[in-house]
Amino acid sequence: MTDGPGGGSGTGEGRMTDGERLDGGFVTEVRRVGDTVRRVRPPRAAYVEALLEHLERVGYPGAPRFLGTDGRGRQVLGFLAGHVPWREPADPATRADPALTALARLLRGLHDACAGTGLAGDAETVCHRDLSPKNTVYRDTGTGLLPVAFLDWDLAGPGRRIEDVAFAAWHWADLGAGADPAELGRRARVLCDGYAAPLPRTELVDVMLAQLDGTWRGIDAGADRGEPAMLRLRALGVVDTVRAWHAWLGTHRHATETALLGG
Repeated sequence: MTDGPGGGSGTGEGRMTDGERLDGGFVTEVRRVGDTVRRVRPPRAAYVEALLEHLERVGYPGAPRFLGTDGRGRQVLGFLAGHVPWREPADPATRADPALTALARLLRGLHDACAGTGLAGDAETVCHRDLSPKNTVYRDTGTGLLPVAFLDWDLAGPGRRIEDVAFAAWHWADLGAGADPAELGRRARVLCDGYAAPLPRTELVDVMLAQLDGTWRGIDAGADRGEPAMLRLRALGVVDTVRAWHAWLGTHRHATETALLGG
């Protein structure tokens, strides 16, 4: 079992020698020290920390507590016990329909907590923007593993509710050669149903396509700038993989939308 908030999109390359190194932390090394987690403060740290403080004030359970900084200037977060599926193959329960429904409810709670706040500005709400099973804490509630919290809030910012739902849809499903577009659409429909609030479902595939396109282009551009994490991702073939997913979804958008819209 993997415990605690790792995260794949923080920034900074500082090395830490104290505490237990947690799985994940592809970009930023993350260490557990007692009941806390220490990590290099990301860019936009002030916004992220204000967001975590807001979520704590309103009682949202799906985020770590921000506890300040330590003597080395690292961000200190509360440790979240649970299972984070970093290693493949992941437990199938982490992507089963009950988990998708719980995921949607956790997202709805986040969006409701931030809508109309200064953190959202003129946008509909605040989005996490980096959702994936590997940035999610699961716990066994007696009916299998269900998501209970999100990790790695470094990219969080104002946005539309549909953006996080779309991002989750393609991260909690299979894309590319051999995948079933009808299953992608069905899983997206489970997420929308579990969200239990009006969403522009007819836009969801377009949002997924834009996210896939932006993801591979962003990694490629970061690698061209010499950013170490983006260079590693490109060397691992992530640019080519996500670009192929984008092309696959473009080809199979009709089948995906038909399943999503219940046709």
